[in-house]
Amino acid sequence: MKKQALFVLLLSSFLLTACGNPATSESKAPESNNQPAQSQTNCGPSQPASQPQQSSQQTPASSKTPWTTSYAKPSGTALSLTAPENDIHTDLQYSYLQDPDWRNIKAYIPTTGADGGNKGDKSHPKALSFKFEDLGDAETYYVQVSKDNRFTNAEVRTITKKSYDFYNAEIGTKYYYRAATSEAALANAQTKEYQVANLAPRFIHVDGVINFRDTGGWKSSLVNNGVVKQGLYYRCAQFNNGSRKNITAAGLQTIKELGIKVDIDMRDSRNVPTTSPINTTDWPVEILKASVPSGSESDRWEGSNGTWMGTSCNIAEQYKLIFEAIKVADQKPIALHCTHGADRTGIMSFFLLGLLGVDVNDIGRDYVLTRYAGERAVLPETEFDNWVSKTMNCDGATFAEKTYNHLKNDIGIPADTLETIREKFVPGYTRPAGA
Repeated sequence: MKKQALFVLLLSSFLLTACGNPATSESKAPESNNQPAQSQTNCGPSQPASQPQQSSQQTPASSKTPWTTSYAKPSGTALSLTAPENDIHTDLQYSYLQDPDWRNIKAYIPTTGADGGNKGDKSHPKALSFKFEDLGDAETYYVQVSKDNRFTNAEVRTITKKSYDFYNAEIGTKYYYRAATSEAALANAQTKEYQVANLAPRFIHVDGVINFRDTGGWKSSLVNNGVVKQGLYYRCAQFNNGSRKNITAAGLQTIKELGIKVDIDMRDSRNVPTTSPINTTDWPVEILKASVPSGSESDRWEGSNGTWMGTSCNIAEQYKLIFEAIKVADQKPIALHCTHGADRTGIMSFFLLGLLGVDVNDIGRDYVLTRYAGERAVLPETEFDNWVSKTMNCDGATFAEKTYNHLKNDIGIPADTLETIREKFVPGYTRPAGA
């Protein structure tokens, strides 16, 4: 009997070793192995995300943090850096963009107005200073700025000091400028060059609007040294916010200068006007109503069809409308928004940047930058981590391909639309044969 009992005890010990001990509350989260999730034929329920395949291209410090949902707690300590003179970002924006821990956003923007009351908008960029101190003194100076040194169709601006504050420069771009004490003298004025620093994202200053930035400028893994094209798709908060803040005449002029032709409004249908607030007589802007109901947060990644807070909606159909508009953004640049430009705007930018091969950490950084607008307490765990976890369960070897397959197979976006967007947004990309 003693031998039999000993045998049973040894067998039980062997089985426990083979099957693994039960997890306890003190068990550590498994370390990431830098391998993509195993391919599946369909996207399944949310599971802990493994790390996506990293881009082969060299990436800046802002995107070197590996992805994992069991990420260590952010340090809570903010860097304090001074942005280079030729960088469009404020010192506070620049410091965060240089922080390798993109989840450390709360150290830079510790408080926001969760009640919708703005605690301080810090989402606008700084102006670049184009100097011409070599000119003689005058009451008025005439200035032209252009991306070509012939100043083709460049507007003549008048100022009263020997420097011009230039907003909304495209990052990584060379500009030419010239100034004179009379408009007639401009043609023979000295042409000067100005190289803008190449640090994404491109924040945009639109007077009266918060949280405005270009989706272009991020690095893309779809091609070697790939970069998402600027000037096609902008994300922002609403243009009119009742008595608190509305787009101004100067802001409307900026919309025209940016070339925006389509206002995609994702707010609840009752909040979407018939005519866009940025539509003017001299610069017509069409409105695309792509309403996604409040309260549908947990169903937006799936593009569900249902009723939320008394409003019926097929979310996937709204996404299809938006992607068809993005498909022709080279002809009609887009400004997409919801109320604060956080969640509904956030998931559309998540889908688009993922499709375009932007590193998942850069997508996360773009998502949390909404905190700079001061109205929403956006953090990775709000929704972003869940979106990534679900995407990681999709078929595909890279995060870009997983996103592509989710949009095509689950949301129903045609492959031609997805490939056309990639071709137009990532210079040098060519669709695979037969796609």
